Amino acid sequence: MNEPDPSDVDDLLTLDPPGRIIVVGAGPLGIEAALYGRFLGYDVSLIEAAEVGHSMREMADLDLRIFPDRCLSSLARAALDAQREESVGQTLPLTVAQWIDDALIPLTETDLLRGRLLAPVRVTQIVTVPVEADEEEEVEELDSIPPDFRLTVIAEEEGQTSYLDAEAVIIAVGCQLQIELGFPLPAPYFFRIGAAASDDWQASLLSGHREIVAVYAQLAGRADLDLYRPKRL
Repeated sequence: MNEPDPSDVDDLLTLDPPGRIIVVGAGPLGIEAALYGRFLGYDVSLIEAAEVGHSMREMADLDLRIFPDRCLSSLARAALDAQREESVGQTLPLTVAQWIDDALIPLTETDLLRGRLLAPVRVTQIVTVPVEADEEEEVEELDSIPPDFRLTVIAEEEGQTSYLDAEAVIIAVGCQLQIELGFPLPAPYFFRIGAAASDDWQASLLSGHREIVAVYAQLAGRADLDLYRPKRL
């Protein structure tokens, strides 16, 4: 995803906090996207078909091909530091399994994401549904608002099917999307991050962070909304 150009920002296609967002995929980018939304005050749920970092588990014993100080964003480190007495620090060597167990899983248990991870829960279909008017809204006002999304999900352990509604969806499942979509693409408020395959983990992670920034800037109707950028002193 390209970062939005200021001239292309559509003020009508915005979603203000605490708008409801569902992130599909609890890998590094999915967790980052969920954290980013929670930092901004959105109502975010994170859905994972298997377990946190599942697609990386087959490489669990391999050394992590990312420098430890770059495998977590500033937001992720802040979220972990808020839960621990000592600042987050990681030194080489660091394996993929250690990254998952010592960073990714604890991130889903921080105050920002606790209780918001649904796993193992598989999304099988996403369709659009009309937006329902509030008491104060006129029906005419809804004509310019894109529909919401309804996700069909299956709790793998119980085999029970249910439905979840959201105003925006962020897909973070890599390059393979095995979810039936009941609408044409591109669609307002529907985003994919991390879809470009790359063997360079660090470059992919940084590229994914830029995509996350672009997603939330677009939702906010702003040209830029970079929470990763260091604050000026």
